[in-house]
Amino acid sequence: MVKIILSLFFLYPCIVLADCNLEANMCFQTKMGMLIQKTRVVAGDNYSHLILNDSEIFKARTDYITFEFNDSGVFMNGKHYIIKTVFSFISNDPCSFNGYYGFCSKSVVLDFSGTEPKTSNSFTPDSGNSVIDWISWGKKNAIIVFEDGSRFKYENGRVERLKKDQ
Repeated sequence: MVKIILSLFFLYPCIVLADCNLEANMCFQTKMGMLIQKTRVVAGDNYSHLILNDSEIFKARTDYITFEFNDSGVFMNGKHYIIKTVFSFISNDPCSFNGYYGFCSKSVVLDFSGTEPKTSNSFTPDSGNSVIDWISWGKKNAIIVFEDGSRFKYENGRVERLKKDQ
């Protein structure tokens, strides 16, 4: 039994990588096709890129982009396809936020629920570098909550900060 379990740990990454471009740092199946991340080092141009079906849909001056594993998706033909997800990065460009000057964490919603991918505006938690605690995905909108208590609402390609009483 132990041998079977151990073999699955080695086999599973091989199965996942079979659908990915091996030059890519990360890739994900979405409703619209394969989403691939190229890090700054791989791209060689001081930007990290997100590429959907060989077309760039986002780039940022950052070393790499991290994805939340609390995405919204569906299972079809035995595979999970992402419909909406959030990614975060720390920009290599300094920022000023709530009196803090430094390198801020930014998050962005990717939405594949329509006919074209939507990339939201970037948003930053109150503390500047908090991480996402939980996301409530709905058909019409999503609520995103950070560990520092910052709350945001995503709807139709746009993210807005929610007031403390909302």
